[in-house]
Amino acid sequence: MGIHDPRSFSFLTPPEQDSIVKSFELLQLLGAVDESLNLTPKGKRMSKLPLDPVFANLLLESEKLECVSEVLTVVGMLSAENIFFRPSRGSEASDGLTAKGAAAHKRFASYEGDLPSLLKVYNAWKAEAVYYPPGKIGKQHKKRMGSGKMLHGDWCKQNFISGRALVRAHDVRNQISELASRSVERNGLGMNVLSSCDDAEMLPFLKCIAAGLYLQVAMRIPSANQQKGVQLGGKSGIIPSRGHYKTKVGGNLVSIHPTSFMFNRSHPPKCVAYTEILYTSKLYIRGVTQIRPEWLEDDTSV
Repeated sequence: MGIHDPRSFSFLTPPEQDSIVKSFELLQLLGAVDESLNLTPKGKRMSKLPLDPVFANLLLESEKLECVSEVLTVVGMLSAENIFFRPSRGSEASDGLTAKGAAAHKRFASYEGDLPSLLKVYNAWKAEAVYYPPGKIGKQHKKRMGSGKMLHGDWCKQNFISGRALVRAHDVRNQISELASRSVERNGLGMNVLSSCDDAEMLPFLKCIAAGLYLQVAMRIPSANQQKGVQLGGKSGIIPSRGHYKTKVGGNLVSIHPTSFMFNRSHPPKCVAYTEILYTSKLYIRGVTQIRPEWLEDDTSV
């Protein structure tokens, strides 16, 4: 469109100037634009991906640590809301379902946090279930295939996973994978989307999370009985330090969301990366993954 500075564009409904400025600051911190607001080589690669800039940066970082396949999966899973089906409490029957759902989800829970857990869900689904797009399978097919795999719907019901959300994640993963693997001459990124770290060795994947989400990192407040003068949801005062983290950017005091696999872990991690902040009466972080503070200081990975 030939527009260099969005602030000069005649929007029908113009965004707040402050929002535009903050967006440019984020792109600068990610190395996508320079001080003159020109796209950098990295920014040009990021612009080819129909993703949030933070997730586009995460995918580009995965090339360096050879875990492109894992990050493609995580980005796809994050694009779909509510992967885990959690029945609401209320009646005795619903409470029973809630307990069954929590028990079913335990097999996917990773000690390292939410993103590795999402990866486990997708990998288990690919290994144990078979999915046919609508219209591709008839009623004559048996519920269990000759390979021993379950049908998609049955697998999701058994594991309390949202079938619709999982299909969306799968579709998004395929779309991003096709674009990323496409040659540069065809306006792609020329990435090796099969690049994968060993499933048993998650270190490269976790280092990639630290490198890609380094602007969305929080440190646990030092173990002391109480901390004074720290803001919590805009309020100051005396608050307990247990379970609270301070964001690297902004210095906000946040708590891990109750739906996170990291919530109330017996040994809370010292440092975490997160995918979003939820603003309610408190500030919560979601998509929480344990990382090591020293990785943030390692110039070779961040």
